[in-house]
Amino acid sequence: MLSEILSWQDWIILSLCALTIGGNKAGLRGINIIVIPIFASYFGGKASSSTVLPLLILGDIFSVIIYRKNIKWSYLKQLLPSTLAGLAGGMLLGQLFSDRSFIYVMSFFILFCLILMVYKEFSSKTLILPDHWAAHSIAGFTGGFSSMVGNAAGPIMSLYLLSMNLPKMVFIGTGAVFFFIVNLLKIPVHLFIWKSMSLETLKISLILSPFILLGLFLGLKLVRIIPEKPFRLFIILGTLLGTVKLFLG
Repeated sequence: MLSEILSWQDWIILSLCALTIGGNKAGLRGINIIVIPIFASYFGGKASSSTVLPLLILGDIFSVIIYRKNIKWSYLKQLLPSTLAGLAGGMLLGQLFSDRSFIYVMSFFILFCLILMVYKEFSSKTLILPDHWAAHSIAGFTGGFSSMVGNAAGPIMSLYLLSMNLPKMVFIGTGAVFFFIVNLLKIPVHLFIWKSMSLETLKISLILSPFILLGLFLGLKLVRIIPEKPFRLFIILGTLLGTVKLFLG
């Protein structure tokens, strides 16, 4: 069983990943992308997504509670129909591909998200998407698809919500509800279609869950004091190295 063959060093790394997820849900947006290749290197493609998913949902619950007064429901109504289509597309892809091929697709979306993060970090231009059904549909579909195949929709949705010129707190609150809904919808796929969620993956998630809460607490403190740019550059570099490792096996 996976939980029994992991060394104490592995548990430290996975616990730090859980801390990172909690920090992301507290408002340090984008940092949990580094978790995806690390979990995949331990558990494979679909199993890693299944292990991370309960941790994400736990963080989502607290994030929604914290930012519940800062939600722009109109954007969620525009996004969710196409997001459902994206989730369905990702579900079908997951059925067709082997686990190794799934990891390659996951890695592609992580790299795509990294490009978006680098663009946001270094571009002097502000990306403004048109307030049009087509733009909402593309963002929703891409977000749903990338979330299904690798829990990698964070940077995509962050770029979309930022382009709508939402205030900081509304940006965080609206994103929190979006990911909570999307992650809940993914549970039946992992349980009944992919059959990648098991007692073993849930056991690992349960062991790591306290670190989500600790990450939330620390994230709420750090979001006010941490120098954001050097921290985000570290996340980008770490995620790039982790993704290269996935490609090389």
